[in-house]
Amino acid sequence: MPDVSSSRRRNGIDPVLVLLPDGGTLAERVHSTLSAKNARVTFDEIAEAIDAGDVGLVDSSTAFVHRPVPDEVDIELPVLLETERLIAVDKPSGISTTPQGSFVARSVLVQARRRFGDVSCAHRLDRATSGVMLLVKDAEFRGTYQSLFENGLATKTYEFFSENVTAPPAVYRSRLESVGQRTAQVDGEPNAVTELTLLEDCGGFGRYRALPRTGKTHQIRVHAVACSIPIIGDTLYGPGDGFPDRIELLARTLEFIDPVDGKPVRISSRQELQHQE
Repeated sequence: MPDVSSSRRRNGIDPVLVLLPDGGTLAERVHSTLSAKNARVTFDEIAEAIDAGDVGLVDSSTAFVHRPVPDEVDIELPVLLETERLIAVDKPSGISTTPQGSFVARSVLVQARRRFGDVSCAHRLDRATSGVMLLVKDAEFRGTYQSLFENGLATKTYEFFSENVTAPPAVYRSRLESVGQRTAQVDGEPNAVTELTLLEDCGGFGRYRALPRTGKTHQIRVHAVACSIPIIGDTLYGPGDGFPDRIELLARTLEFIDPVDGKPVRISSRQELQHQE
């Protein structure tokens, strides 16, 4: 049986930890747990994974499971800033912030750990969004930098393209709630605030700036639709259907006062929005 050392991170990817029912062999207990989660895995596959060291016990009631990684790829993460505590990268669209579903290696966290070691994400960007992302190199300061975003002390500026050209409200407020895998506007006290500006009429489409003053999931995307300026490519909230790999939404800048040394930090993406006529 694999020892607990087999439960360590492999190639940037942590194993999944699962709670086991009492009684039976390890394979039976793991199969029971994963079947209850609707995982598509057979008893024989679990038994083979145990023999290979991909599944084993952490303790008497917990098992580790190293997931298959179908998207075993290396993705470039251009570095925008590096200090002794931080790394800022220019995230491309099409990769999630952390492993999600089939997007395991195709995530900023796994790619960054393969390149930089034991880093963590200070905040998130949608899979379809590109631009500045902040990583924390030292686990001692992980909570320190994550709290910048949780407490609204980091200013994030976004730019996006829309096929509609109109002056949006300077400030848009609404109440947003998660509904399945989407975010919806609902009645009630506003909990999401976005500042919006038309930057340029590009001849048939507009370039906009968005400053979210709160951090709700898909906030800018939902507010853009509410203001009749849906983001180009956003088939989840705008015209079309499904989850897009890329939308014309760029996290252009990130600014904050470093909570450790008190110095101002400003990071800018080197990417540009794209629009196909």
